[in-house]
Order: sequence, then structure tokens, then C-alpha cells
Amino acid sequence: MIGGLTAIFLLANSLVPTTLFAEEKLEIKDFDYWANFCKLLGEEKKYDEAIAACNQGIAIKPDEPEIWVTRTEILLKQAKYSEALVSADRTLRLQPKYSLALAQRCEALLNLNKYAEAIAACDLALRSDGNWGSTTAVVAWYNRGLGESKLGQLDAAIASFNRALEITPENSLALVGNCQALANLNRFSEAIAACDSAIKVNQNWGDTTPAIAWYTKGLAQKKNGQLEEAIASFDQAVAMNPKDADIWLEHGRSLAAISKPEQAVVSYQFAIKLSPNYALALASQSASLNKIGKFPEAQAAAEQALQGDSRWGDISPALAWEQRGIALAGLGNYEEGLASIERAIALNPNYAEAWNNRAATQWYLGRYADAIASSDRATEINPKYAQAWFNKGRILKTLDRYSASLAAYNKALENVGKFADKSLLANIWANRSVVLWHLSRNQEALVSVDRAIGINPNLSQGWYNRGIVLFNLARYDEAINAYNQASTLAPMDANILAGKGVALLRLGKLEDAVKTFMATLALDPKNALALANQTIAQQKLDAQKEQQKLKSPVMPDSTTMRQGS
Repeated sequence: MIGGLTAIFLLANSLVPTTLFAEEKLEIKDFDYWANFCKLLGEEKKYDEAIAACNQGIAIKPDEPEIWVTRTEILLKQAKYSEALVSADRTLRLQPKYSLALAQRCEALLNLNKYAEAIAACDLALRSDGNWGSTTAVVAWYNRGLGESKLGQLDAAIASFNRALEITPENSLALVGNCQALANLNRFSEAIAACDSAIKVNQNWGDTTPAIAWYTKGLAQKKNGQLEEAIASFDQAVAMNPKDADIWLEHGRSLAAISKPEQAVVSYQFAIKLSPNYALALASQSASLNKIGKFPEAQAAAEQALQGDSRWGDISPALAWEQRGIALAGLGNYEEGLASIERAIALNPNYAEAWNNRAATQWYLGRYADAIASSDRATEINPKYAQAWFNKGRILKTLDRYSASLAAYNKALENVGKFADKSLLANIWANRSVVLWHLSRNQEALVSVDRAIGINPNLSQGWYNRGIVLFNLARYDEAINAYNQASTLAPMDANILAGKGVALLRLGKLEDAVKTFMATLALDPKNALALANQTIAQQKLDAQKEQQKLKSPVMPDSTTMRQGS
């Protein structure tokens, strides 16, 4: 009989195309054949055909629990969680205390985001008949831990994962679960060690790969401020699983956090290619595009995010509204941009970045009192927000409140992080030098602007400010050198040339001064400084030439020459 059954199985498996289940009505009435065929096809990951085979078997013996368990397992692998739940419940009607079926029910509920029900099902599985089929109680402890993690019951989750590890010490997935829960408790060293153990053990990954451990490790490192290490972990994860949009997203967010927006955009593009409507990836891409001044693209990405799949992770749609507003303001559409930023604040009243960008937009619109109020709110929400302190300093300087502006710039410098954008840091020092100059603290202003230039030697504003400060210190030759550097970097800036012209005038280099003022007025015919000083320089040059004429000796003309005889 066994030999005959095997022959029938082999004949059917070789001669009957499995893709024709829908078209052909096979008349084989052997339950064991269909049950074995279902398992075999499931192992070969031919899931649709496996389900069809299971259904054939169930049609013969609908009250056989084992085939329902097999069917449920296949549905779980297909991520058809609602169908898997119905299938598991059918098993449990036949055998209410079946531990494996209860664990399957737990897994289905977990993936349907019904965490409390999932935990209850896993608890019942652990108290039931202990029939785990070819697996062990690890499946229940592990899924119980996942449910507890989702509900924020982190200590309980760690206890569940540890129970799974008592049964199977080399269970990488349970170690990864511990890693995630420990990270959420801010126990970062323990979390990273757990992920490292998972990677070292490298066993019992189920349907996943070690990429999940590298990814989870990266998240823990990122949360701990170890951004460069996090990027290295995400690099490992994407190398193993390049088709996971979440890994690419976090890779991009980490690059953005260390002020590498161009590289972040590339990572976001991979995430969006894999998941075109991924809301958080699109909004994050918009933020990096804004950083590099690609405002039309940033606006498009933000608007697509708002029409996306509503997957916002640990963020909300406020990010997309804010980035849309920044893009619109960058394109000169300040009123529309402000309205978009205010939508962001309505969604998240404690969004410091949105308050800061609201302040900047109001400043551009000349609404200084409103801008100060928005800036105050930003620094109240996040007192360590360097960019907000910098913007506050700029607004206060516009209002001639120089001491208050200096205090804001000093707070910005106190709170600049390790990975702050170098251009931001240079601009803080450069702008700080301006208010020090207004306060007649020229030596301090020179130190401040030299710090700016040291960070960014290509900062034309820094060299220009250095020229102004040196001029005030009567160091005119050095001032001219600074203006020359600034003019090389920004050759179309008329104010730089005007400043240089005044320094030349002070040195008495009148001809050079006149030429410089002429060049200034060629760029900006209404430049007040050049207009006022050109006349003075020209008058002095004319007077100088006249004086030189008066002092010059009178040479004899040809009529006074004598010829020899």
C-alpha cells in the first residue's frame, strides 16, 4: 500500500501541472496524498498551489486538524493574516487546546495589530496541550514578546524573549527582539550587545536574514547618537537585503543627521523606488532636497508624501507640511509657504522645527514681532536647537537689538552638535562678528570672523565682514586683502567692491579707489557708498594732479636752445 501510494504521488507530481488546479478537477480522493502534497508545495514556497492542495484534502476530511495547521502556516507565510486567523480558529474548533494552533492565532493577531488579543492567545498556547508539532514553545514566547513590545510592555517583552532563549539559546530572532526592547528602554549598550550576539549566533532566522539584526542594531546606535556607526550597520543591512525600503529610509535619515543631504537623497530614492507611496520616505526626501536648494523637487516630494500611504513611523504628516512650506518659501512664495508651515504646527503644536521655519518666513515677510514670538516658541520647546537660536539672532539683529542678538548667537554656538552642518557653524560665527562690530567690539569681532573663515574659507560673507572689521581697526592693507578674497568668491557683489574702494581711499590710493568705485557702479549704479565716495576720491585725485602740476619744474622749449657755431 505504501509503495502504491508513493507511485501515485510520484506519478501525480510529475504528470499533473500544479498550475492547473483551477482548471482541472482532479479526482484523487486520497487525503494523505493531498496533505503530503500541500506540505511539499509549502516547503517549495509554491504557496498558492499548496493552499489549493490543502483545500482538496480538507474537502475530503474537513475535521482533520493537522491539515488546517499546515494551511494556516502557509497563509502566515503569504502574509494573509486575516485568512490565517480564520484558518487557525477552524483548527481550534476541532482541537481547542492545540498549542501550535493557538500560537498561529497569536501570530496572525500580532500582524493584524491586535496586540492584546495576540498576547492572550500566546499565553493560552503556553498553558495548553504542549503540542508544538515540529517546532517548540519558542514560537509562543517570541510572538508574545513582540506583542508586549508593541504595547510598550518592554520589561515583560524582555522576559518573554529570555524564556525563548532558555529553550533555544541560539535563537537569533529572540536576541534581536531583546535588542529592540532594550533600545526602547534606552539601555543601548545591552541592546547593541544583544544584536551583536544575534549576528554572531547566526541561527534560527525563520523567513528573515541577519539583515534584521544589522538594521535593529543600526536603530539602537542611531538612537544613542552613534550616527556613523549606525550608517555602517545599515550598510551591512542593505548589502544583505537591498529590497527593504525601511532599511534604505533609515540609512538616509542617518546620513541627513550627519549633514550629508546629497547622500541621503540617494538612499531615499532607493526606498521610494521599492515603495513609491512611502509617505515618510517621500517627506524625508523633501527635507534633504530643501537642504541642497532643490525647492521644486522638494515641494513635489512633500505633496506626494501627503497623498502617500500614511506610513509615518515615528513622525507625523506635519513633516511633509513643514517641508512643503520651506520649499515654497525657497521659491519666493512666502505667504503660501507660511500657510503650509502653520498646517504643520496645527498637527503638532510642539514641533520646534516648524516654529523655527515659521519665524524665518515671517522674518522674510517683515513681520518681525510675529517672527520673534515664533522663534521664542521654538527655543522654548527645544532649548538646545542651534538653528533656532541662530535665526533668533538674525531677527534681533534686523531690529538693531545687538546685545540680544549676540546672546542668541552665543546660545547657538553652545548647542551646535558634533554633526552640525559646517555651513551653519560658519554662518553663526560670521553673523556674530557683525553684531560685535555694531557694539564696537572690533577685536572680538575679528576673532569671531576668523573662526568663520577657518571653518569655511569659501564664505564670501566672512571675508567681507573681516574687511569691515579691519577697516574699523585702521588696518587698511589687511582690509583690502580681505575684500579681494571676498570679491574673488563673489565677483558680482557690489558692496564688497565699495568697501575696498573706501579702504583704498583711506590709504590715499586715489586712482585705484576711483577705478574701484567705477567698477562698483557698473554692478550697482545706485550703490550709495560708491556714489558718495567716488566724488570725494575723484576730487582728491584731481586736486592731487593739480598740485603735482604746480610742483613740476618748467622745462625750456625749443626756442631757447642754442646751436653751436
